[in-house]
Amino acid sequence: TVIAMGVAVIASACACWLLQVLAYLLRPLVTATGAALLLRPLVDFVSDAAYQRETLRRNRLRVCCPRVFTVPRIVAIVFALVVVCAVFGTLVWALYLGRVYFLVHWNDPDWNSRFTTRINDLGRSMSEMAKRVFKKDDVAEEAWARLLANIETTLKDEEFWETLGVGVFHYMQDIMLMLFYTLFLLAPRRELSRARSLVARRIHKATRRFVSIMVQIAVVRALSVGSLLGLCGVPWPLAIAVAIVSFWLFFIPTLGSIVASILPLPMIVLLPDLTERQRVAGSIIPNLVSFLVGDLIGPVVYRKGLDLNEVTVLLALVFWYSVWGAAGAVLGVPLTCALKIVLEEMPHEGAHALAAVMAPVQSGTAVDGADAASAVRVPMTLTFIAWLKRTCGRLFKPSGMTQPRPRADEEALLAESSSDSE
Repeated sequence: TVIAMGVAVIASACACWLLQVLAYLLRPLVTATGAALLLRPLVDFVSDAAYQRETLRRNRLRVCCPRVFTVPRIVAIVFALVVVCAVFGTLVWALYLGRVYFLVHWNDPDWNSRFTTRINDLGRSMSEMAKRVFKKDDVAEEAWARLLANIETTLKDEEFWETLGVGVFHYMQDIMLMLFYTLFLLAPRRELSRARSLVARRIHKATRRFVSIMVQIAVVRALSVGSLLGLCGVPWPLAIAVAIVSFWLFFIPTLGSIVASILPLPMIVLLPDLTERQRVAGSIIPNLVSFLVGDLIGPVVYRKGLDLNEVTVLLALVFWYSVWGAAGAVLGVPLTCALKIVLEEMPHEGAHALAAVMAPVQSGTAVDGADAASAVRVPMTLTFIAWLKRTCGRLFKPSGMTQPRPRADEEALLAESSSDSE
């Protein structure tokens, strides 16, 4: 067992090194693979007459659309990529809404005067607060002057602009490579589901389930945040812009929620036409509702929909973010889910034990005889120690005691895949 653990640690270190070294190739490749899995049904529907006919029949839309209309596959691929660019273009539209609102109101002398008065009031309040805390008269002025000097120095620094340009170039390189990979992954024609392996079918199903869960949770949170900000007095163009940006941030687990909570605060503080009650309500109520939906209901949905426990999701986020940055934070959960599926299909007891550690404990069912009383778990923050104990107990069991995790839905998955391919 000690030798096996040592080999596993060395192999993990080598894998992390390879992931970091080959990040410029693997990041766009993994992203393109996920995009191809999601776009393939659209491409097949537009370019394959048999698949389009079967999809309409399965969804009971054949009466409304008695005839099928198809285009060449390359045209369907270009159409799918245009749809993706249009969806991502909503982020640019949100930034445009905010820019137009501030430009229009900045040219209004009355609004400009109220905005300047608000800034001066905030400056005086901060100066008085600093005077009471530090017992000096010019602390706020010195801090403001130092901040302006640092900003001016940074903007005049050539190294800053060089680093910014290199970063933008790397992101554009990733986007171009992703589009290139996606084009070639979508080029082959549709194959029957029964021709693919069980691992590929399970990963495909898990990826689509993950995207469906993320989209539903992000839509609910974004609509809640935008509508509540508008009801709290924030102008509706700015509320819509914040909702759209928050929708994309919510795809990054944990970190995106923190950024989305901080995003509207400067706007709420600086807008001149809001009352104090509206400022307090706009700062607390949308974030509270977003927290309830995303951080309390979200982990439960992840646990049931992806068959991963909360600790595994958190550790996956930390690991993949440390390896691939922001792209790793988005791709971490589906990659971990795919890894768990591969471990479940490997004919090795250690792989089955590790997959069982990543899976959630089923409420009301005993994992072991000693764990029967602890099958029903409480939230993640109170179960980390219990999770570690259960992990150690499963990984260090004597050989022969670890059984593969049962898959009750395997027959349903095979039946569903077969029906999709007909």
